[in-house]
Amino acid sequence: MQLSRVAAVLALSAGMAGATDFATPAEKVRSSLAEAGLEVSFDRAEAGRLVNQARAAYETVQDEWQKADPAAAREVSAALTDAKSAANKGDEIALNRAGATAWTALLRGAYTGLEGSIQAADADAARDWLAAREFRVASKLTRLNADATAAVEALATGTLKPDAALKAVRSDVLDGYQARMNDALRELDTAQSRGFRTLAAGQAALAQGYFQLLRPAYLNQNGGAATAELEGQFATLPQGLPTVQASLSGFRAAPLSEREVTARAAQVTRFLSLVPVEYGRGVKQGGGRAVVTQGVEVNEARTFLGGAVSALTDIAPLLPDQNAARTLSADFAALNARLSPQMMKAQPAAPAEVEHQVNALLGSVKSAFPADWQKADAGADLDVVRTQLDAVVAAAEAGEWTAAETARLDAYALLESGTEARIAVFNPELKVHLENLIWNGTAPAGLAALIKKQAPASEFKATRAELQITLAEMAKILGTEVAPAAVATNAGIIVFREGLEAVLILAALMGSLRREAVRHLRRPMWLGAAAAFGATAVTWFVMQGALSLLGRYGEKLEAVVSLVAIGVLLLIMNWFFHQVYWTDRMAGFQKHKHELTHGGGVLRAQWWGLAVLGFTSIYREGFETTLFLQSLVLQVGAAPVLSGTAIGLALVIGVGVAVFKWQAKLPMKKLLIWTGVLIAAVLAIMVGNTVHTLQLVGWLPVHPLPFELSANLGLWLGLHATWEGVLLQIGSVLAVVGSFFAAEALKTRELRQRQQQAVRG
Repeated sequence: MQLSRVAAVLALSAGMAGATDFATPAEKVRSSLAEAGLEVSFDRAEAGRLVNQARAAYETVQDEWQKADPAAAREVSAALTDAKSAANKGDEIALNRAGATAWTALLRGAYTGLEGSIQAADADAARDWLAAREFRVASKLTRLNADATAAVEALATGTLKPDAALKAVRSDVLDGYQARMNDALRELDTAQSRGFRTLAAGQAALAQGYFQLLRPAYLNQNGGAATAELEGQFATLPQGLPTVQASLSGFRAAPLSEREVTARAAQVTRFLSLVPVEYGRGVKQGGGRAVVTQGVEVNEARTFLGGAVSALTDIAPLLPDQNAARTLSADFAALNARLSPQMMKAQPAAPAEVEHQVNALLGSVKSAFPADWQKADAGADLDVVRTQLDAVVAAAEAGEWTAAETARLDAYALLESGTEARIAVFNPELKVHLENLIWNGTAPAGLAALIKKQAPASEFKATRAELQITLAEMAKILGTEVAPAAVATNAGIIVFREGLEAVLILAALMGSLRREAVRHLRRPMWLGAAAAFGATAVTWFVMQGALSLLGRYGEKLEAVVSLVAIGVLLLIMNWFFHQVYWTDRMAGFQKHKHELTHGGGVLRAQWWGLAVLGFTSIYREGFETTLFLQSLVLQVGAAPVLSGTAIGLALVIGVGVAVFKWQAKLPMKKLLIWTGVLIAAVLAIMVGNTVHTLQLVGWLPVHPLPFELSANLGLWLGLHATWEGVLLQIGSVLAVVGSFFAAEALKTRELRQRQQQAVRG
């Protein structure tokens, strides 16, 4: 029996001063009998003493068990008697069987007491009995389910009626016991194949005991005859294992909700797809054979495979084709055996072979799973993210900084490509906080910053704890049902927000190029914008096959494109104020105007500059927008996302048309002033968002302001609470204003010189 049971039971019983303690005596019975099973082959007297210790612990709560479930209480007593006899005889097999029987009978009595307390609306008693439950085995990919605890607390506060509380408790607790029964049957199969008779006897008794907890549900679903037949098959274990497994096919004591089924199915495919990735990092091909180079990566591959197997076990009974379910289970078992520690030590499989086997399995899964099961589920991604964040901490503790950075990037890639789209709109503050924790934030320090300075483990754990809280908040948002209209609104807001900035840049510059002499300079901007739309479309299709890869490096790509956009905008702005603006005010000097509009080398540079500005203005927004929209498509399908995108584009185009029409009515002098103001505002937003991105990826330092700013200010105005961002935004506005007044001063000086020449002439 595993130590996770001890942790699970004691975790619930901790901090409940004043309550009746059922958990501690029950755990004492289990642990004492387990120790007796280890001692009996060496010291029968010590084994007998431990059995007596178990009985003494049980006698402290025997009356309560007798009241709750007399049959279970008698079974515990009988098992303890059998354990004492086995200890005296030195019978290791019988002692392990008796220990398993006593433990599951204790659990059955506690569960009966729990149900009775809830039906009587006695929340205090329900808490006491619930503390003596057992959870499914926890792993890095699964978390302890607290639905039963929440239901009991809701019963205590009166927010949940007894019937509803009982339904929630049954779903949670019986799900755990069925998982335990399935684990025992798998362990029994393994023990039999390896000739471990003592272990096989203990696992057989555990499986039989867990079934007694599930018996009422099986009876209700299958009838008395089938139930009696299955009980007879359990009595023949371990020999009758195949018949037991066949009879249990399709049975679930606690039916999964539609959402839970989809979540489990998503876990199967997500976890399985990561197996060859982790395996390929840990095993390299060289000298004609595969060699393990990083054992921790191979362990990660096994962890993901174990998570996929666990999820498949939960939903396999629900598959329409049970033959396909059995085939899948066998194929997963074969892969599991291939990655076992024994096989890895003897002869590791080549990474290409594992990838081929996994791809074949994924194909089988896709064929076997109904279409409704194959929807993307963000919860599965969050499970993987948690695992990768745990790997960051573990690698940092071991001083493996490259592995820590790889795990960090993997975690962020999943978030960037799968969950941030919804978080960005529904809770922008949470998105910003999450990015700071994973990148280069402060208080607590971001993981990227901690890895860069090779910080002590305590700092990593502090950030990981904060990330756990943040991910839990994200899970609440992602766990809510989202109507198609809400998804369409989400997509529309993203498109409008990201497109508005680009449209304003184009409108500002193109509006000022309305005179015939410079009208042709609009063309390179339109061509650049058209090229950006084409590049965005290509990015959309590329992302369908490489979403995680682009998620890993998306922030850095966005930072580079943004820097180019800002640089080109500054150059074009300088040219605009010193050439277009000046020339328009000096309309009488036709020779210079001719040089501006017909000069060969200068115009080519201007043409390319305007084309690059048109491209970067659109593509820097198009890349992130495509990333967000692609993740929404994975979650809910294309129709609502495309409808929202169309609405967002229509609004952006509407704003652009309105600005163009309004500009056309303005006198040229007012238009030029308006253009300068608009360029200053857009440049400030671009600079603010670019500085924030550069700080995220660690290319700029972070010095926070002494006060917080709303994340919406960052989304819409590029205003983030760091000194670097604010000061550089102010600097960008001053650059625009300075360029404007410099052009004005040059114009005034040139006019004065022309006037003086005219007077002398």
